Amino acid sequence: MNRFAFLLLLPLMGGSALLTAGCSNSPVGEFAAGGLMANRVSGWYETGQVVKSRTDLARTVRELLTRQGYQVPDFDAESEMIETAWDVHLSPRFREGTRTKIDVQILAMDRGGFNIRSRSWLEVNNEMQHPGNPDKASWVGAGVSEKHRDHIPEPAMRFHSMLRLRLFGLNQ
Repeated sequence: MNRFAFLLLLPLMGGSALLTAGCSNSPVGEFAAGGLMANRVSGWYETGQVVKSRTDLARTVRELLTRQGYQVPDFDAESEMIETAWDVHLSPRFREGTRTKIDVQILAMDRGGFNIRSRSWLEVNNEMQHPGNPDKASWVGAGVSEKHRDHIPEPAMRFHSMLRLRLFGLNQ
């Protein structure tokens, strides 16, 4: 009887989608992957007040993101948000393939100048059968893996350090 009780509950819990990893954007897919809504985004890292023109800051941000290997879409100096394309590194092993991206905001401050905020995203490939195939990749938050959980903020921290060094020099 206990075996059949689970089968009766299956439609209520999302049907067969619960048994497979499914889409990485759904909570059901993340639940089946091992962690309900696994963490994939770091916190924001802020520079504080920077007294430069928005055009110079946008050019600096774009240059630093490009130096780190990210593809940055065209954006004008007036846009507040810059989001890189995913930087994908596949692996033939389960949950070893990763993809990262960085979000940067250039926000005007009340006292004048700008505050630059950055955060990073890290996801792992949850595809078991063909982890090296980009067409079959199933991305979930890196928080499902002990190995990758602590590495989520690293791209944002690296970018933030380079940005502060560029804006303020060694005399921070």
